[in-house]
Amino acid sequence: MTIPPEALDASTKLLLAFVLSGLLGLERERKGRAAGLRTHIIVCLGSTLAMLASNKLSEDWFSHATTVPFDRGRVAAGILQGIGFIGAGTIINVGNIQRGLTTAAMVWFVGVLGIAIGLGYFTIAICATAFALAVVLLLERVSERVSSAPIECRINVELCSGVSSVHEVQEFVETLGYNVSTSKIDAVAGEPCVKAEYLVNGKPSARLDQLVASLQEKFETIRKVTVVR
Repeated sequence: MTIPPEALDASTKLLLAFVLSGLLGLERERKGRAAGLRTHIIVCLGSTLAMLASNKLSEDWFSHATTVPFDRGRVAAGILQGIGFIGAGTIINVGNIQRGLTTAAMVWFVGVLGIAIGLGYFTIAICATAFALAVVLLLERVSERVSSAPIECRINVELCSGVSSVHEVQEFVETLGYNVSTSKIDAVAGEPCVKAEYLVNGKPSARLDQLVASLQEKFETIRKVTVVR
C-alpha cells in the first residue's frame, strides 16, 4: 500500500514535533514543573498541526486563482497569542518569589518550534532545540554562580509543633548554606502553633524558591512560609 505524499509529510513533521518537544518537556518533567512532558508535546503538536492546516488552506486558496493574498503569518500570530495564556498559567508565586518563568518561556518556545516544523524548517527546528537544551541543562550552574548578590531577607514560618521546632528550622536552613538568626517568636500559651521570623542571608535570591520547598518538605508541621525581601 502506497502512502500518499501528503500523509507522509504530515506524519514526518508531527513525529519530529513529538520527539523534539518531548526532549524539552522531559527536562521540565524531571524538575517537577507543572508544565511537563505531556504539556510540551501537546503544545508543539498543536502548533505544528495548525501550520499544516494553514499550508493546506493556502494551497486550496491559491488553487481557486484568487487575487486576494493569504497571510499564513496571521495563523502563526494566533498560535503564539493562545500559548501566552498557557505560559501565564505555569507561573506561580511562593511568598514574594515567582516560579515558572523558565517553564513559561519553554512552552512559548515549543509553540514556535511547532510553527517551524509545520513550515518544513527541519534543520532550524533541530538546531534550535539543541540550543534550548543547552540553555536549560548546561547554563543552570553558570546562572547560579553569576546571578545577583547574596540575599538578605526575612522568612516567616508558622509551625504547629511547638516552640522546640523553631531552633530545628534554623539549623536546617543553615545546613543549606545560609546564615540564619531568629529575630522574633510569637507563641500563645496552650496553642501548638507558633510564628517565627528568621533573618536569612547567603545564597543568591534565585534559590529562595528551593529553600521554601525544602522547608515544607522537611517539616510536615509547617503551615505557612512567606518570604519578605
